[in-house]
Amino acid sequence: MTRTDRSRGEREGNRDRAEEAPVHRLNLNLLYPLDAILHAPTLTEAGRRVRLSQSAMSHALRRLREHFGDDLVTHAGGDQQLTPLGAALRGEVRRVLRDVDGTFNFALSFDPLVSIGTITVAASDVVEQMLLGPVVQRLQKAAPGLTVNIIPLNADAPHLALDRGAELLLLPADAALAELETLPILTEYVSCLIWTGHSKLADQVDIDEAHYRAAHHVIAHDERLPNLALDRNTAELLKARRIAMRTSSQAALPAIIIRSDLIATGSSWLFQYFASIMPVRAVAAPFAQEGSILVAQWAAHKRRDPMLAWFVEQIEAYVASFSISLRGKGGHR
Repeated sequence: MTRTDRSRGEREGNRDRAEEAPVHRLNLNLLYPLDAILHAPTLTEAGRRVRLSQSAMSHALRRLREHFGDDLVTHAGGDQQLTPLGAALRGEVRRVLRDVDGTFNFALSFDPLVSIGTITVAASDVVEQMLLGPVVQRLQKAAPGLTVNIIPLNADAPHLALDRGAELLLLPADAALAELETLPILTEYVSCLIWTGHSKLADQVDIDEAHYRAAHHVIAHDERLPNLALDRNTAELLKARRIAMRTSSQAALPAIIIRSDLIATGSSWLFQYFASIMPVRAVAAPFAQEGSILVAQWAAHKRRDPMLAWFVEQIEAYVASFSISLRGKGGHR
């Protein structure tokens, strides 16, 4: 072997070792605690998210700091703050983990009767009550090993739910994220909720404007009506409601309305669900409106996830069966 050959071989060997070094130097399992540390408010909460003890998380953070040559997170006055490098890594680490997750789930199969898994869904409390609750109830026997973890959805910033680990978003179409896969689930309208023993409206299928203006109303602090055709009359009618009570959440509306002449205004789907289990009725509201489409969204790398696909199919099946049930009862919309 000539000196030139030896020199070329040494250069190639050094290059190969340099290319391999980062993989050997950093345990890729540290990506999971790193992601948790960069997103959780405390180290303890980060450990809970990846099921590691406080000491194990402290050890992981120490190794990560040594690797990056940076503190990544600092603590001042009890608050955790990301360093500039930590903030820059936040989205990149989450992207890498999504790709890794998509790779390892690519060829997975899902048998609902025997498979064990967790799906994290981001949804509003209304969607949780009217849709996810009934769906999960129906799956107790069909998928006993499936756990559905529901986290709050901020429709003004739905991407934050992805940062918190949501695999499925259920949200209005006008709030949907353009980069995600999208499937329309249902069209939602606004209706009114009354007690079945209402003194004046018990036998009515709708409420006229005169009764609506004269009535006393209960509204929820988190009231979020689907998009309405807000012509001047509709906007004025909603603004002119005589508010007898503002309650903490929409879940409390039926209990307050029962045995009263109060009226609530909100999601027709939610109210129909309440009517299926309590002595209340959903009746048509006295104003023109356009429906709001609720969609399901998930990341492209989850397209081949059989567990997620199966769960979305169960949501579609419930919507279809509930719609048929409502038509059979002559329900609103």
